[in-house]
Parts: sequence; C-alpha cells; structure tokens
Amino acid sequence: MLYRRTTIKGYIAICFAAGVIGALAVIVFSLVLYYTGISASLGAGTPPKLAAPDIYRPLFWGGLWGLPFGLITWKHERCYYLIGWLYFLAPVLALYFIFAPMRGLGVFGQNKGLLFTFYLLLVNVPYGIVTAVLARWLSPPTSDR
Repeated sequence: MLYRRTTIKGYIAICFAAGVIGALAVIVFSLVLYYTGISASLGAGTPPKLAAPDIYRPLFWGGLWGLPFGLITWKHERCYYLIGWLYFLAPVLALYFIFAPMRGLGVFGQNKGLLFTFYLLLVNVPYGIVTAVLARWLSPPTSDR
C-alpha cells in the first residue's frame, strides 16, 4: 500500500498539486506542437497564451481536475498508471461538451474541423500521465518498502 501514512485530505492536496503540474505539461506540450508546426496543420494556428492572466486559468483547472483523480486513485495500487493515462479523457470530454460550445466552437470543436478535434485530444494527453506520475512521486513512501 502506497498511501498508508497519508490521509485522504493529504493525498487530495498532493493530487491538486500534481494536477497543476500536469496542466503545465499540457501548456509546454502545446508550445512544442505550435513551434514544430503541428498545431497549425491541425487547425490551431494561434500560439498558446502565456501572459499573466491567461496562464493561471489552465493551471487552476488542472488542479481542480486533480481532485477527482485523487478520489479515484485513493488506495488503488492496481492499474494506477493506466487510470492516470486514461484520466486525461475526463477533462477532454468536458472540453468537448461544455467549454468548446461555450466558445462557439461547437460540440467536439467541430466548427473548426475534424483535425482540430484531434488536436484538442492530442494536446491534453500529457495531463493524465504527468498527474499520475507526480501524485505517486509526491506521496510519502510506506514503512514496508
């Protein structure tokens, strides 16, 4: 058991921090996609906004998405990294069905085309992986290790 020494509140706090860093990984990945020209070929031609007010929103949301991740993975040793890898789908589904339509992009971002829908999926892949790895790394080790 990995989480014997920490409470659920402590683990949730760890997952919030891991979610913030996971969101930072998404921002860095979007920069890599932009400067390699991949994002432009997938319909996202504008660079990611790194100015002070715009950078805080994805980081905060990343932390908030870390909270349910903590509830899902609390005391789950089996398939931990698989859960983390698949967990990026939760924020992507919210993006597809809530946030993209709110910005006038339509469901799945289809107003910008199928490639843009794929871009939204691709750019968010690092979130779950980084969040799971960091949550595991930041959690205190057990005494029987």
